[in-house]
Amino acid sequence: MPTLPMLHTYKAGPIEQVVLPGETVGIWVNKVYEFYKIQYVEGIMRSDPVTIDLGALGALGLSALTQVTLLQMPDKEFAQFRMETLDDVEIGVYQGRADQRHKLFTRAATLNRFLPLFDPDAHITEMYEFEDNFIFLQAINQTAYAQTQARVVFWGFRYVLEILDQYSWRKQVLPDVWTRIPATAHL
Repeated sequence: MPTLPMLHTYKAGPIEQVVLPGETVGIWVNKVYEFYKIQYVEGIMRSDPVTIDLGALGALGLSALTQVTLLQMPDKEFAQFRMETLDDVEIGVYQGRADQRHKLFTRAATLNRFLPLFDPDAHITEMYEFEDNFIFLQAINQTAYAQTQARVVFWGFRYVLEILDQYSWRKQVLPDVWTRIPATAHL
């Protein structure tokens, strides 16, 4: 396999597009990179984020593990998200068992209301969602009182792709310039 330099897809500071229209990406899927050209980028603004409510929780309660279908990307699309917890709960972020990177269904990250104190731009919450590689969330109430809601907000960018069949990771025919994108979740 080709040797690649270490790239830093996740950057501190406000969220930025990792690629622009017309650029090439390699997305890690099923243990190989698949290559695409970016057709279109759409912003999912922090001022109008996607909000998901995992429901009410009793004192020291736990929500069901919830598949976040609202964030699912259609075929030939991926998204770059950052997220924040709005209520006094912990949020566990999981990936599905079919995802090669988190195959044991372990928690990929934990969010809470204190993260913005030391990470105001939420850069440590950044993750990628490719096609139907679902994200799962679970709310955990660590307090001794009931919570009426357990909300998480997501913002970032949606990327529309065009398949580049002329490149192949297995055949080691790679584009001259391309950006590596993890299929899902945190590195």
